[in-house]
Amino acid sequence: MAAYTQAHGQRIKRELKEAGATGAGLLKFSNRYLPNVIKEDEHIEAVAYGRYPIGEGSKVWRWEAGTLVATDQRVLFVDRKPGFLRADKVPYDGVSGVESLTAWPFSSVTVMTRIGTFSLRYVRMDQADRFVRYVESRRQQS
Repeated sequence: MAAYTQAHGQRIKRELKEAGATGAGLLKFSNRYLPNVIKEDEHIEAVAYGRYPIGEGSKVWRWEAGTLVATDQRVLFVDRKPGFLRADKVPYDGVSGVESLTAWPFSSVTVMTRIGTFSLRYVRMDQADRFVRYVESRRQQS
């Protein structure tokens, strides 16, 4: 685990709040791990956290929790649990599309990239809207 300063950790927490993370969302393992993967000169613009299925096509589906983060430099997908870490990082020129689907009271967010598709369900609607708007605006700039 990379070491980070207390000021960096506090900045990440503040930026998560500004991006729409709730108090309970700040306690999620993935969100608490973000200071380890977000660089000192990188800033959070949008966040979406929810659940994603693993084991599709098998008889047993398990739902895991994950976080999508849009920074000013790239898109991150983070799933962190004790003893487990998945952290995928994609620059905006590697994002081929982003979409959301809303079925009140939640949304789903899907990001299509060169390295794979990241999809979260049970995302708060305001987080999904902000995330999709920001990623789309960055894709148009590229």
